Amino acid sequence: MRHIICFSGGKDSTALVIWARENLEEFEAVFCDTGWEHPLTYLYVNEINSTLLDGKLKVLRSSLYSGMKELVQMRKRIPSMRARFCTDELKIQPMIDWLETLDDEATVYQGIRADESLNRSKMKPRQWSDYYDAWVERPLFYWSASNVFDYLKLHGVKPNPLYLLGAKRVGCFPCVLISHRELKAMLKRLPEIKDRIRELETTTGKTFFVPNYIPERFRSGFDPRSGKKLATSEDVFRYIERTDMNQLQLFPETSCTSLYNLCE
Repeated sequence: MRHIICFSGGKDSTALVIWARENLEEFEAVFCDTGWEHPLTYLYVNEINSTLLDGKLKVLRSSLYSGMKELVQMRKRIPSMRARFCTDELKIQPMIDWLETLDDEATVYQGIRADESLNRSKMKPRQWSDYYDAWVERPLFYWSASNVFDYLKLHGVKPNPLYLLGAKRVGCFPCVLISHRELKAMLKRLPEIKDRIRELETTTGKTFFVPNYIPERFRSGFDPRSGKKLATSEDVFRYIERTDMNQLQLFPETSCTSLYNLCE
């Protein structure tokens, strides 16, 4: 039996690595590289590989696409909440392909927590996965985000620095699910996010943000198929940069940009 730890560079999967070191005699950690991570995430993944994994991290990539940019180019669209093919093609499928090469049974461990979303709350701490053809274990399923950060701190492991810069999630930069407050922080702290978004829009000729990401009166784009206004990236940048977070009905801004109050 081989024990496979899914590692992404995020807080939960980092805690999962520590959990595995404490609870499993042997395990293998796997990182599915989307080619669309922030440089800080790649540095963090390398650091965890060096300090916690003895340099044995297995890096997987899609056999069909070089990364996110080629994926959206071939699909001629950008992923969205309803069409998250980026996860399927760049994370799930590479894992499936690799598992099929193993000559032994495997148990896959994920750092998924129930309180992350409604869909994840419907999962189970342990269940059979048909697409992995393996049992999936979720040791952190009933943990909170605070539990995770406390666990990292207890073991002297710092979280991915993107969390300190306002990121809620660190997989992909930027993720198509980025919130208003996250984007506000990123535009201020990591302004290169603009070029990353523009790059995908130029590649596909499609908009990065869903139409209702900002109010209709601030949208300048137009979709001839639906006859509705679209929010271009420039529309969104202007709106987010000029709008106070309190007006967006989000949490009040503080001097700490971390959504998890990690600032000291």
